[in-house]
Amino acid sequence: MSLFLTVALLWLIVPAESGNGIIPITLITAEQSSTFSNYDAANAIDGDPETWSQTKDGKDILIWFRVIFDDIYCVDKVKLVEISEPSARHNNWRMKNTHITVIDSNSADQSTAQECNTLTHEMIDEAEDSETSTFELECPENEIVCGDGVELQVTHPSAFSYPAAIRLGEIKVFATHCPHNRIFIGTTCVSVLSGKP
Repeated sequence: MSLFLTVALLWLIVPAESGNGIIPITLITAEQSSTFSNYDAANAIDGDPETWSQTKDGKDILIWFRVIFDDIYCVDKVKLVEISEPSARHNNWRMKNTHITVIDSNSADQSTAQECNTLTHEMIDEAEDSETSTFELECPENEIVCGDGVELQVTHPSAFSYPAAIRLGEIKVFATHCPHNRIFIGTTCVSVLSGKP
């Protein structure tokens, strides 16, 4: 039985451990397909939503952003924080149709990626009405999507008004359970043996 299948089965039989059923996943590394100016990928996981990450933009090319977890988790939702500044809401449109998948970073087989959600045209329309640029995207309730990372991918054809780009103030990923060898204490998952994250 594969490690990922074993973890998925454990999520089915072990109850949620946090008070509200949502556990923030520790993100240890970030990378992206290209970097615009000094907007490094690591800025999206530094805890400061005003230090953006941003790829170069383009049409008819695959643009991606990826974060790796500190362990294997089954993902509940992904939060994209402040993907554009109040004075530059057009940046929301650069991320139209961004696909979010849960990945196995150790596998070269792209088919192992599992769909979580997509930042759709309709979501961005609603955000324009409410003047927000933060989006919470939940993975399907009836599916278990497990891995050690999350990847965002977007491509805009030449017919689109705006070229694609991925810009993030922060990215946050949440699970409903800790990995099988860890328990939820305070605000994080800690080792059963050491009591440390």
